[in-house]
Amino acid sequence: MKKIKLPEDYLAVLRLIRRAGQEELNELVESLGIDRARVMHIIQNLRHKGLILIRKSGYNTSWIRLSSKGWRVAALMPASST
Repeated sequence: MKKIKLPEDYLAVLRLIRRAGQEELNELVESLGIDRARVMHIIQNLRHKGLILIRKSGYNTSWIRLSSKGWRVAALMPASST
């Protein structure tokens, strides 16, 4: 698998999703404490890289989970960068 380099905030998003299995978008924004627009940008980039899948549920709810490629990348990440 080709090595993927990601900024720390992208890794934080992947860690949260990996830990929960899936995460609702609004909860993700709240958990990260990052501006919603920034989180949306990160989500779109991770989706473009094929690392996450987004499922719309209801009027204003989006569930985000790791794709199979995302799980492979997440398995190589340390649990935390601290």
